[in-house]
Amino acid sequence: MLHLIRTGVAQTRADLAKHTGLAPSTVGLRVDALQRLGLVTEGGDASSTGGRRARVLRLEASAGHVGAVALGAHHVQLALTDLTGRRIASVEEPRTDLTQAPEAFAAEAWTHLQRMAAEAGVDPAGLLGLAVSVPAPIEHPGGRVVQPSFMPAWHGVSVPELFAAHTSAPVFIENDANLLAYAELHGSGWAAGASPGTDGPEHLMAVKLGTRIGCGIVSAGRLHRGASGSAGEISHTGVTGPGVIPCTCGVPACLESVASGGALVADLRQRGYDVADATAVVRLGDAGDPVVVAQLRAAGRAIGSVLAAAANFFNPSDVVLGGVMSSSAPLVAALRAEVFERALPLTSGALDVRTAVDGADAGLRGACYLALDEVLAPARVQARVAAAGQVA
Repeated sequence: MLHLIRTGVAQTRADLAKHTGLAPSTVGLRVDALQRLGLVTEGGDASSTGGRRARVLRLEASAGHVGAVALGAHHVQLALTDLTGRRIASVEEPRTDLTQAPEAFAAEAWTHLQRMAAEAGVDPAGLLGLAVSVPAPIEHPGGRVVQPSFMPAWHGVSVPELFAAHTSAPVFIENDANLLAYAELHGSGWAAGASPGTDGPEHLMAVKLGTRIGCGIVSAGRLHRGASGSAGEISHTGVTGPGVIPCTCGVPACLESVASGGALVADLRQRGYDVADATAVVRLGDAGDPVVVAQLRAAGRAIGSVLAAAANFFNPSDVVLGGVMSSSAPLVAALRAEVFERALPLTSGALDVRTAVDGADAGLRGACYLALDEVLAPARVQARVAAAGQVA
């Protein structure tokens, strides 16, 4: 019932009875239980249908909050939202020590979250769940990090166990490209919570173009992880071109080793350029440096060729580009041209290749929405109600 209220499908007790088929008395008991838990409020008047105006049911935004941590190659983003998905606080910090032990990172991130809650006037004890985004494959459903490209110390790490030392709230782990896809399902902004599949495309590929390359898949309005969590790992597809950086996959010239932000940085350094990261590469391309522009176009063609094959197989309505490299006009233009040249007409005719909504923090939003959907899932809510002894 909370899900129906949260998503706006049902706004009154009568709506709940209609959509669930339950007797009004049963609906009343369950709504009362949700109210006693503080999760639902009832007030205001719904539109009249000729009789007495019904009271409107709403999710109580202040009944708790969730947190999100998005780990990148060179930065970490953190956020807190209320139960409707409205941002309470967020911060981005540079991440300079890529060799930092996972346990130390978790302790530092937890300290940041506690400080953010205190500064925002939110009770830190009200944290109902935490989602963590990492730029690496995640074993599903186990939650272990598997062979990260540039964080070898994280291989085999269970992120929920890392944070269990700091909180008893449930902790959820997902890779950054999947959370980019999850953010697209919820549409734009940090507004109050549309449910997955009701606001965004039902069939999409979300491609994270940063230091590494990742891809998340949404099929029929649901995040598709595959049998073990590796769905969408296009970055290890073999492509034409020299592999500039080593990759854990073992393919001599995989897409990530040829066309990722990390590969472009390494290639430019070999050519004598003083570039710190992928952001610097994009800036040089924007400034019209001919060598960098040519490099970005070549990377775009390589990525586009792989995406075209994936689009022919999956037939999405949207290919959504996120990450710092998605702001490169030469790369995106070459990528789009390659996709539409190689994709079948039946595929390309229904296809939109575009940048992500609120791309700079899309993955962070996706992590917040994942945490909300998990902590407000019917099974968890029912467990809270049962634990309170309010409804059998």
